Amino acid sequence: MLPARFFLSLFLLAALTLSAAEFAAVFSSGSWKSDDWLLVKSPRWDYRGTWEQEGDHIRNAVPADASEAEMLGKRAAETYTSMLWKKKISGSKKVLISAEMSFDHRMAPLLVIAPEYGNSADGHPEYRQHWEIVLYDKGINIWHHQYADGKPSWYRAAALNATFAAKEKVTLTLSINFSGKVPQMEVSANGNTFSYAELNLPQSFYVGLTGCEGVNRFWNFSVKY
Repeated sequence: MLPARFFLSLFLLAALTLSAAEFAAVFSSGSWKSDDWLLVKSPRWDYRGTWEQEGDHIRNAVPADASEAEMLGKRAAETYTSMLWKKKISGSKKVLISAEMSFDHRMAPLLVIAPEYGNSADGHPEYRQHWEIVLYDKGINIWHHQYADGKPSWYRAAALNATFAAKEKVTLTLSINFSGKVPQMEVSANGNTFSYAELNLPQSFYVGLTGCEGVNRFWNFSVKY
C-alpha cells in the first residue's frame, strides 16, 4: 500500500500544474488579437505610436523620411510604440516572459514590466513606473523608469555587454523569481545570461513589449506565470 505522503505529493503537484497559466501570441497576419493588448504611450512625448503588420511579424511605425541616425536622436519620439497585455499578473512565484525580436539598425526592441499605468491629459494610457529590458547592438540594458510630480525620470539598473547583429532574430527571455527574500530578475539572449536583485519590483504587474529608436520587429510573445 502506498504511503499517504505519496498521494499528498501527487495532489500538490497537480495543484501546482493547474495553477500555472500561460499566454502566447504569434504576430503573423491574422494570428493575434489586438483586443488582447493595450497601446500605452511614453510620458516623455505626445506621440502615441502604432504597429505595422507584416506577413509573419509586426514592427513599430517610424517616419518614412527619417534617417537611421535621426531615429536614434532628434526623431526618436516618432518611433516609440508600446503595448501591454491587458491581464495583470499577480501573486505568482515565478514569471517567464519571452519574445523573438530584431532591430534593423542598432536598437531598441524591449520587454516591459509596468505595475500600473496612468493616463495622459487627453485620456490616453500612459506609463508611470515601469521597467524596460532592452536589446541593442552592444548588449542588454535594464532601465527603471520612475514618475513623480508629473515628471518621468529613469536610470540603468543593470546591464550586460555583448554583441547582437542588426536584422538578426533574437529570443529575449526574462525570468522573475519571487520565491526568495527579494525579487530576482534573470535575462537571457543568444546564450548570454545575467541576473540581479530588483528590490523595488512589486509582485503585481502588466507585461508587454516596445519598439523604439529605429525599426524593431517582433515575431511572437509569451508569458508563463
